[in-house]
Amino acid sequence: MKKFLVGLLLAAASVLAARTVTLDYFFQQGCEECARVNALVLPMLAERFPGEYELRRHDISEEANYLKLVEYQERLNVTSDDAVCMIVDGRQYFGGFAVIDRDLPAAMERARQLPADSALPADVSPYRERLHRRAETFTVGAILTAGLLDGFNPCVFSTLIFFMSLLSLARIRGGRLLAVGGVYCLACFCTYVALGFGLFHVLKLFSGHQAMRLGIEIVLIALLLLFALLSFRDAWRFRRSGKSSSVTLQLPEKVKNRIHAVMRSGLKFRYLLPGAFTVGVLVTVLESVCTGQVYLPTLVLMSREFGAGSRWFGYLLLYNLMFILPLLLLFLAAWRGTSMPVFLNWSRKNVVAGKTALGCLFLLLAALMLL
Repeated sequence: MKKFLVGLLLAAASVLAARTVTLDYFFQQGCEECARVNALVLPMLAERFPGEYELRRHDISEEANYLKLVEYQERLNVTSDDAVCMIVDGRQYFGGFAVIDRDLPAAMERARQLPADSALPADVSPYRERLHRRAETFTVGAILTAGLLDGFNPCVFSTLIFFMSLLSLARIRGGRLLAVGGVYCLACFCTYVALGFGLFHVLKLFSGHQAMRLGIEIVLIALLLLFALLSFRDAWRFRRSGKSSSVTLQLPEKVKNRIHAVMRSGLKFRYLLPGAFTVGVLVTVLESVCTGQVYLPTLVLMSREFGAGSRWFGYLLLYNLMFILPLLLLFLAAWRGTSMPVFLNWSRKNVVAGKTALGCLFLLLAALMLL
């Protein structure tokens, strides 16, 4: 009887000593692993540890929650980028469904017997600087460079020169030329922003699927390395032959012919400016076959670095402003009286430099994606 009473007292003391465990749950909408945690792990916790833990849910699509996760990861020296994770008492990190399902119950048992650790404060503003440091691998300079080189892409430049030659044949000069150029550039900008906006949100749908996201990044890195090799080879071959047929990375002939047909049709519109806008929209869509080689990897990096907040849209606009800058400069030069032969000669002389710069940009984007 005495032993029974002692055991009962010890059990009661153990129950009294057990404390409420804090469990921070970080998840994303549309995440497959998150759905499995919701369906399997959370019911198990509720059954095994009723009333013994406090579950704090954090949707990391909200910036404040993402910042809190960043602070936890830096404090706990976590380098993995898991789609879902749980943190016990701010001390132990469990990332991914398999690890959570396997190791979390035992960690909960141990945590109930340990003293509570200090939690992060509700105000996460001091940790914004740390988030900015994490995004240093994708700087404003990289966005500016990618957008500008994309605008100087030989595909874009040669298409624009053809359009300007059509305007010259139609005797569109002076203020009319400047108006047409402004409307054309505005159409290119709006269309490219719309394409980027749509692609960015498609990429975000995959962000919760870690395996799929990793697969996309691996494929893009391989393509970027291939594009870099082909760009350097194009520069070398064009320097030797001087023939555009020696260039591999260029618009397919069928797409070129389609673009030329669109431009000729656009200039036959009853009203010139709506025709120029229509040409700009259609040509930008068709050119994306070529310009997407730079645009898509840049969007993937933006999705990874800035997807939790709203800053990405500002960077998207910045990229596209740099993209249309060469187009604007070309129209301004034509308005000031620069002739078509000058543009053609400049374009041919800078194929080697342009291809080399694009090859370096592809390598830079691949390196950034590896970080």
